[in-house]
Amino acid sequence: MNISQAEARAEWNQFVRQHCPPVGAFMQTWEWGTFQQSLGRKIDRYFLKDGNKQLAAFTLVHHSLPFGFSYGYIPRGPIIAAHAAGEDKLPEILNFIRTWAVRNFSRLIFLRLEPPLSSLAAVAQGRGFHFPSYYIQPRHNVIVSLDKEGDEIVKSFHPSTRSNIRRAENRGVTVEVKSRMTAADYRHFFVMEKETIQRNRGKNAYPSRNYFDALLRTIPPFSETRDPNSLSLGIFYGYQHNRPAAAHFVLFFCGTATYLYGASYSQHLNSKVTTYLHWIAMREAKQRGLRYYDLGGIDDARWPTLTNFKRQFRGQELTYIGNIDIPIRPVSYRIYNLLRRFRNT
Repeated sequence: MNISQAEARAEWNQFVRQHCPPVGAFMQTWEWGTFQQSLGRKIDRYFLKDGNKQLAAFTLVHHSLPFGFSYGYIPRGPIIAAHAAGEDKLPEILNFIRTWAVRNFSRLIFLRLEPPLSSLAAVAQGRGFHFPSYYIQPRHNVIVSLDKEGDEIVKSFHPSTRSNIRRAENRGVTVEVKSRMTAADYRHFFVMEKETIQRNRGKNAYPSRNYFDALLRTIPPFSETRDPNSLSLGIFYGYQHNRPAAAHFVLFFCGTATYLYGASYSQHLNSKVTTYLHWIAMREAKQRGLRYYDLGGIDDARWPTLTNFKRQFRGQELTYIGNIDIPIRPVSYRIYNLLRRFRNT
């Protein structure tokens, strides 16, 4: 039976929403797959079923490599049904995906999974898996529970964070939640981005402008949809005395608002606008019935200052195992890792 794209999208997002982890589920939504396509990447969407029962779902993103090869990436996935996430069923699912990938994707050098697991116990005994020491998505995230009342949430923050929220209000900080960015808003954001990179000693953690163009073009504004099965984007723009000071991009899906990227003007840092933007986004998420605010990745070695800042919100820290690679062409996979190490060195 043929179904429309709208029906396929609804079925897909409903499954992801029903079985999503609190961190990163947006990467397996229908809309995020469309976003990846808009970046010029080939994607495939798959349901893994046992008879008529859906066990897992994942979006496979193809990343091109030289000489016509590529690797497949399943960001923060697969999403595994709650009834299939036990220690008895989970290894069977991952092993099936491994066998299926080896049989069907001979042009892939490897397949990279990122299942939302906190332990390797489910796959440690499985052959044909490789566990890189590096990771793509953060292995550690901080999430703030929004189950309490607003005042109680603020009281759970570190005293300095509570103080900074009050300082922002006293120093003329206001926030506008935008459905669209004007050309001027966009220009300001990229100037803020450059200043943020400079403050970070030249380390650039931002994607290309093409990435932001595609993001704004393909992910619907959260002000235009209340559909809980849809991924949406909130743009939180901070001002000090009516002058642009900072901007945050926040994604809304499956009970979690996820801070994606932000930037700020150096001259307005003393206004504490960045702390205030996070608080306003949390408040908006709570009003929409969401349960968590994901502040994003932390890493004491790579981002010590940013990690300390996020920990001041005193959220829960979640840890995932990171990447699981399935070599499909083992020799080429070894060469890929050697070249990667050489390039990074």
